[in-house]
Amino acid sequence: MASSARCRRARAAWEVSESEPEAEPEPEAKPECHGPSAAPAGSPRAAAAVRPKRRRAAGEAEARRRERRRQKEREAQEKREAAATWRLLRPERCLRLLEVCVDPGFLEDPASDIWIEALSSLDCKHSFEPQAIPCSITWRRNMPSVPSAPDECVVKTEEEKEVLVLLEPADFLKRLYSLTQTFASSGSQPDLNQVLPLASLEGSSTKSYSLAVVGLDAYRCNQEQNRWHSLSPGEQSPISQPGPELFMTQQEILEAQVVLQLWGNIDVQLLDTWQEFGEHVSALTKAIARRPYKSQLEMQELSFCTAGVSGKGLRVEKDGTGLWQVWKRQIEQFNRVSPATATAIAEAYPSPGLLVQAYERCSTEDERLQLLSNIPVKSDISGKDQRVGPDLSRRIYLFMVSTNPDLILDLTV
Repeated sequence: MASSARCRRARAAWEVSESEPEAEPEPEAKPECHGPSAAPAGSPRAAAAVRPKRRRAAGEAEARRRERRRQKEREAQEKREAAATWRLLRPERCLRLLEVCVDPGFLEDPASDIWIEALSSLDCKHSFEPQAIPCSITWRRNMPSVPSAPDECVVKTEEEKEVLVLLEPADFLKRLYSLTQTFASSGSQPDLNQVLPLASLEGSSTKSYSLAVVGLDAYRCNQEQNRWHSLSPGEQSPISQPGPELFMTQQEILEAQVVLQLWGNIDVQLLDTWQEFGEHVSALTKAIARRPYKSQLEMQELSFCTAGVSGKGLRVEKDGTGLWQVWKRQIEQFNRVSPATATAIAEAYPSPGLLVQAYERCSTEDERLQLLSNIPVKSDISGKDQRVGPDLSRRIYLFMVSTNPDLILDLTV
């Protein structure tokens, strides 16, 4: 009976629910349109009003895509230009971009062929052009721009700031003597025009001058012999009287060089032969040629840690691969530490943290100092097992735990 009653109630509820109409969802609120332009939803006029919005959205998306493509192309172009510029600055190519400009006055000396031959052996150009200072050498760099098209390559010429001036020994001593006399009498800033008349030269303040004197000692020795010869009976002549500059001592010449270096930033190279002069010009040329490359290296992050085998650096991967090699290389930086010794220490304590923990476990200071001394070292040369030793053990311990930046680790230097 109870079950039949439940069935009747369920059937009645079903009939009632079917007899009631379902509530239709309320239409979304739409902006009211007045006038003849109002069109019902779904009509061709309403669909036409929606199309411009879709076209604008599609156009904006396409514009954003084009801008992203242009941005990627610009970044790729900048990377290509940077890579091309970097290739031009490489040490093996930088000499080809440099040109040495030599004053024709050098050709008057019969020994000029010696150093010009050394200059010709370099992988750079050299030319003979009149210079603002007689018997001087300047440098200029012919730097090609990175072209965006094959026919757009432009060579940009830049004058380097270095100027090398060659002085005869007699002329150099006279200028140096005049400088010392004016400096001693005034006691103030020396008149550097006594050595190099730069006041009338345009752009001299941006240049870096250096002097070279060939055969000064031989000239002084020769003049000393002539002076003694002139003092002999019957050989005295007022014309052969030496000038006061020949009586300058070696100490006075060195002091005058210091004045030039401190007050005028003028370096003086005293050379004995023309061969040494050629070597000096070659070394200066190489240094000037490689300067942009070194400047580019210094602009990079961690320029002292060059990646790659060619730069003697070590690459550390994201998973930590290579850290052990870095730790071993750091141990090799100590004086008198062979790769075998560094390998033995790094194998015993694979990281600096493990070594510090070992120091903390030691109970006395002497035990910490001698912690590494008994580590065996296998030598590939002698084949005998050696030890790290107490001296290196002490130095590494002080390096790891000391907070004094002025502490001297190696007592033998």
